[in-house]
Amino acid sequence: MADKKRQYWDYARFANLAFSFGVTMTAAILLGLYGGMWLDRRLGTSPLFLVVGVLAGVGVGFRSFLSELRILEKEPPQKNHGQDKIDPD
Repeated sequence: MADKKRQYWDYARFANLAFSFGVTMTAAILLGLYGGMWLDRRLGTSPLFLVVGVLAGVGVGFRSFLSELRILEKEPPQKNHGQDKIDPD
């Protein structure tokens, strides 16, 4: 029973990571898009800041994803309960 509960929480953690990645990436790209469009209108540099803003948004989104992934990797490993044992023969 406890093993199923632990397995459920492992899946929930990774589902949360996937959801967080999607939301963060979308928000970062949209902020870069709209910020770049605003700067292009103000400065008259048509697609320059739009492209830079979108690329910066993608970079920020992936950086956030990698930092969350590092946090998950630092957590102590769960017990295997004999699932990954290698046969000595």
